[in-house]
Amino acid sequence: MGPVLCHRHGVRFFRQASIGIGARIRTRGRFAHGELVKVSLDRPKGSKIAWMLRADLDAHQVDAAYVDNVAHVTAFPQIAALERAWTHVCPACLDELLVRSGEVPDAPTSEKQAFDTAVVAEGVTCSGSIAQCELHGLIFPTRSSLDIEEAILTIDVLRVVRVVDASMAHEPVYWFDEALLRKVFGPDIEIVEATFRLESRAAFVKLWNAGERVCPVCLRDVLRRSGVVGADTPP
Repeated sequence: MGPVLCHRHGVRFFRQASIGIGARIRTRGRFAHGELVKVSLDRPKGSKIAWMLRADLDAHQVDAAYVDNVAHVTAFPQIAALERAWTHVCPACLDELLVRSGEVPDAPTSEKQAFDTAVVAEGVTCSGSIAQCELHGLIFPTRSSLDIEEAILTIDVLRVVRVVDASMAHEPVYWFDEALLRKVFGPDIEIVEATFRLESRAAFVKLWNAGERVCPVCLRDVLRRSGVVGADTPP
């Protein structure tokens, strides 16, 4: 798996941990001491190590051999069952969770870092195609209209147009207001059932440059408030 954007720490190579740990990371929560265990899934060709919940092992009736507080699992059916309970997590977020839960992190992590409640970790900066949203942390922004950006900030409801970039094979969808579309392309454009298709790549770039950078999660919230069907589809 290649590098992934963590909304708190930036682009990282994610690691694997149990789904329950991933969920607790998202809420900046913690576990009681002893609820977590480092597990080694040992196959003849090598081992995979991940943090899991002891409850995960109990749920699958895993018979593990403990060496230096690491649970070693060798039975293939149990290995397969535990791997299905894994998800990918940011290693820095995982280390912060470990410290909050009274465990030793894999990389040096201070208590200040671990208990910090800021959306973006101290010292992390954004550059290139990454931007920072006050609500959702580090994001890859999309583009939209100035009016839609203002609706994000004021929690307004508005009418939007679904813009399809037909110049791309997978036809990605964006959202703009009708006034901007007519300003950029003229008053005679054809908007059918609140949808506007752009067949030309040059035309799409023109609209993209006329738009404003917005957080895709905030945009999705505006679309939901405005009753847009398909708002759950990422822009």
